[in-house]
Amino acid sequence: MNPKLLKLLDAINKKKVEVKDLVGADKLEEATAAKDELKTMQQKFDLLKDLEEQDLQDKAAQLNANGEIDGAAQVKPAAEDGKTNAVKEFATAARAGFRVSNAAISTGMREGSDPDGGYTVPEDIQTQINQYKNAEFSLESLISVEPTTKTKGRRTYEKKSTMTGFQDIEEGGELQEMDTPQFEPISYTIQDRGGWLPLTNDLLSDTDANITATVTRWIARKSNATSNTKIISLINDKAAEEIETMDEIMKAIIVTLGAAYREGSKIVTNDDGLFFLATLKDTTGRALLNPNPMDTMKMNLSVGPINVPIISVPNAVIASDKSTAQKRKIPFVCGDLLEAFKKYDRQQTTLLSSNIAVAGTLNAFTQNLTLVRAIERNDFKTIDKDAFVNLSMVIADTTVTGE
Repeated sequence: MNPKLLKLLDAINKKKVEVKDLVGADKLEEATAAKDELKTMQQKFDLLKDLEEQDLQDKAAQLNANGEIDGAAQVKPAAEDGKTNAVKEFATAARAGFRVSNAAISTGMREGSDPDGGYTVPEDIQTQINQYKNAEFSLESLISVEPTTKTKGRRTYEKKSTMTGFQDIEEGGELQEMDTPQFEPISYTIQDRGGWLPLTNDLLSDTDANITATVTRWIARKSNATSNTKIISLINDKAAEEIETMDEIMKAIIVTLGAAYREGSKIVTNDDGLFFLATLKDTTGRALLNPNPMDTMKMNLSVGPINVPIISVPNAVIASDKSTAQKRKIPFVCGDLLEAFKKYDRQQTTLLSSNIAVAGTLNAFTQNLTLVRAIERNDFKTIDKDAFVNLSMVIADTTVTGE
């Protein structure tokens, strides 16, 4: 390496130390300026180094073409300003096939020591944001959603009652007054939900990653988590009934829910519940849980004479109860959730960004920030409490997944 590159490398190392010292002293503006200088110096070093390596390759190729290097045994010194350039000799020899052991250079230049050459070795660093695979599920996809343009509202439903027939009358007899339908209201009140997030404009300008897409995806996940929390709260308003056998699920589907809801019923459970159902077999050894022929990722459970669709959600969305020693209570929500719950949606999640807004102690204009605000407006209601049954299957803890 020529003296100019060595001098520049030394300056780069000193600048790195300077940046770290400034950060340690909380002088962030000065550290940022020093970092920019470091980038420029590093770019200059890389360009000069590439040119020097290309020059070495060209000379080595010329020497080979002239037959001045015999295989890997000879190296012809190259003179530079009357002195032997040992670095070029070594590089040319390496290209010609020399192998130097680690022991031979243990005290010389090496990659394992940053000052002795490690700083010149590029690292495989990606600034693109990668995503871990998340186990998520939208319970909102199972319930009814009604858009509304009002902040408050009321829906009128006819009360459930046991229907009686007409009374018999004799010929010429007098008709009797019949009973009348009764009604009840279900009201909703739209609630605002949301939050804000500050981003520095330096980050937005300098990053190679798509920060805005990441923030948008993050906000969408928070909106989904909000809906899940509200729906689970409505489910748990009905105390979970503990069960221990599949016959009790069959009774819930066929008798408790009955003909009114049986056709549209599903069984919603979690990963533990899916594993438990997968272990069940009938008297002939056939699995009670069967894949849907049209979509093998969808399952149907044989519940007596009928097949009921299984909706499996991650444990992270609906958790099993592990508070009882050596027992686990697995959620089994059975019923027609489209009839049971409704979301009144006044405004879906909207995003607004500003570089002049003020939020809390932050001033976007004076602090060179962009503030991102997310707001949604909705309400979640139980419409028909008879349309679902909240069950909890109590099983030995060792039979569930992940144990």
